Amino acid sequence: MFNKKPRRNFRQRKDNSSDEEDERKTRGHGVETEEAPVAVNKPEKLSQGRGITCSSKREATPPKPGSSSGEDGDTVEVTEEGEEINKDRDQVQNTTNSILSFSDDKEAKEPTFKLKKSSDKAVLFQVKKKEASPAKTKQRRGKTQTQSSLMLKRSRQLDGSVAPTEPRKNSFPWVETATAQLRRIEFAPRLKSIRERIADKLGDSDDSLSGSDVDEQDLWEETQIEKGVKRRPGEQSPSGTFPAVSVSMVKKRITGKLESLKEVHSARQAELRRMEGDVENARASAETLEESSSERQLRFYRDTNLYVHNVVECLREKVVEINSVELDLHSLLSDHMEALLAQRRQRTREQADRLQQISYGTNEQGGSPTNGTETQSGADSGVKAEEDFDLPEDTQPSAEEEEQLQKKIADILLRSQAVFSDVQDDFSSVKKILSRFEEWRGSYSDSYHNAYISLCLPKLLNPIIRHQLLPWNPLKSDSGDFENFPWFSAVETFCHGHGHEELENTDRQTLSNVIEKTVIPKLTGYVELVWDPMSRQQSVCVSDVCHRLKEDYSIFEGEQSKPVKAFREAVISKLRSCVDDDVFIPLYPKTFLEDSSSPQCRFRDQQFWTAIKLLGNMGKWDLLLPESVLKELMLDKLLNRYLLTALCSQTLSNRAVHACRKIADSLPLSWFKGENSCLPQLQNFRNHLVQKAHSICKQQPPEEPNTKSAVVEVLKILSSIRCNDSIMAISEKYRYEDVIYSHQLLNHEDV
Repeated sequence: MFNKKPRRNFRQRKDNSSDEEDERKTRGHGVETEEAPVAVNKPEKLSQGRGITCSSKREATPPKPGSSSGEDGDTVEVTEEGEEINKDRDQVQNTTNSILSFSDDKEAKEPTFKLKKSSDKAVLFQVKKKEASPAKTKQRRGKTQTQSSLMLKRSRQLDGSVAPTEPRKNSFPWVETATAQLRRIEFAPRLKSIRERIADKLGDSDDSLSGSDVDEQDLWEETQIEKGVKRRPGEQSPSGTFPAVSVSMVKKRITGKLESLKEVHSARQAELRRMEGDVENARASAETLEESSSERQLRFYRDTNLYVHNVVECLREKVVEINSVELDLHSLLSDHMEALLAQRRQRTREQADRLQQISYGTNEQGGSPTNGTETQSGADSGVKAEEDFDLPEDTQPSAEEEEQLQKKIADILLRSQAVFSDVQDDFSSVKKILSRFEEWRGSYSDSYHNAYISLCLPKLLNPIIRHQLLPWNPLKSDSGDFENFPWFSAVETFCHGHGHEELENTDRQTLSNVIEKTVIPKLTGYVELVWDPMSRQQSVCVSDVCHRLKEDYSIFEGEQSKPVKAFREAVISKLRSCVDDDVFIPLYPKTFLEDSSSPQCRFRDQQFWTAIKLLGNMGKWDLLLPESVLKELMLDKLLNRYLLTALCSQTLSNRAVHACRKIADSLPLSWFKGENSCLPQLQNFRNHLVQKAHSICKQQPPEEPNTKSAVVEVLKILSSIRCNDSIMAISEKYRYEDVIYSHQLLNHEDV
């Protein structure tokens, strides 16, 4: 049925086959790098090639040898990866030698059946294939099956021209050939094309693989592919069909990746900022540790020690000059006051001696005292009338003496300004000195308090403060206040802060200690050398300063320091000497005292009111001096010894009541606070007032308005010294009960 062609056509078809293979080789190089594409083209005209052809038509003119390559049957192009081709370059090519095709001929009107077989009369030898290693065998078999299944799948997708009724497998005769494994060795071997190598590999793989080796081969292929290609979890294997990728999916993945990178970037920036903050904190800590190191502390202590040593040395030299200037000023004022006191005492002594001679000398001679009295009265015609007589004026120097005094004071103060002229402000300014100690207190508080600096500062600042207080005269109101000097504001700021702040570790007692060691000694010096207890102005000024020190700085409260004790002793000593040396009330015959115009009466009244003035000056020291000492000086010595004696010699009641009112007003109110009875030292004074009330009522009828008004004045004096029983007795005797309630003589709540 199938006629074999002559042998001579074998070599001829070999050449043609070689040309056809060369052309296919040339076309195959262009698609080496793709994934085994399969192109199936349905031939328009079947050319006569290798194999046996059966047709109902008469065979046409044989085609030219060179035309078989262009008009050959179905063409299959299968490319493997370049890596697989290089590995199998030296293997034997297996091609299909016979193709069974059932296809329609486009030119024929009726279906044809063609069976192609090779026309080449080649001698075929079955060559025993070299035994490959088990791994290679598995690899070849697995790859052959994979390529076969892939090409079948692709060919079914691309074959759209095949009739639905024809079996689809008949359109790919090479598939059947690949499974039949035919092998051929040619006598004239040549270089094989890529297609031949692929086909040869497929054939070898089918021969060598069988059974369970396929699974191992697949596992090995998957492992090798995973090594070469990075896959994400969940993605399909590269050997399978890739999912469809759209622009939105790519954009979404890029956007997600960008957001992830942004988050990472922001996290890195936050970490960078944190690290920069840590670096700054570490640098600050290092600087703090460096600054607070023991070396810096030691350097500060050395500098402070040197500074204090220099200040002490400077003040040690300047204190001599300060003492000299201060002594000159106090000596000048003391000499001036001693001169005034001496003049006043001399005048009093001379006048007392003269009046004594006049009063008692004329009586002894038997002459009438009228002439002498008239003469003296004419000489003293400028003296105030009896009713207008009040406390005498303070002893004042003349205008010339005052001018000379102020000139000398100015010279001393000008000389004092040169004391610190050659000293820097760091060693002469209280503010600059305290700033050093304030720095010490702020930096090293423990060592500052352990060194008892608050106790050392008053002594250290004493020369400078004394130098600033040289112009201040506590006995004069026009000299200003000590709180207006620069040193006071500096010390106050150091102790209490700047007003709007409250310092924790402040030296609140430093200001009081400074005042005790500077202002109080200044007051003591003026009291001892300059103060005149008889002077109303000086007593008021110095006592007001002391009361302010007591209220604002608690100087005279609690346990007394040495400067305060010295000051008190100086005041008491000066008051005691004044009572003993300056109080003098002469006694004259009654005939002279009854005449208010007589010089004896006027001199006696002058001395009497001077003693009352001193009593009032003593009362200014209430709460500053011990109460017992003050009562002794005011009541026992001055009132009971001098004033009551003079009161008993008063003949006119109006003068006596006025004097008693002045005495009662001079007594401190603190003595009678909470008291309902008269003080023991005031019993004589109370008796004198009661006797005076009875004498007034005896001289005039009690119903008289003048009598009643005079008695009411006496009752008011008794009420001020808490003589309630005497008030009740007088009011009951003379029917003055209404006066008690109208004037609230027994109500002492306001006192």
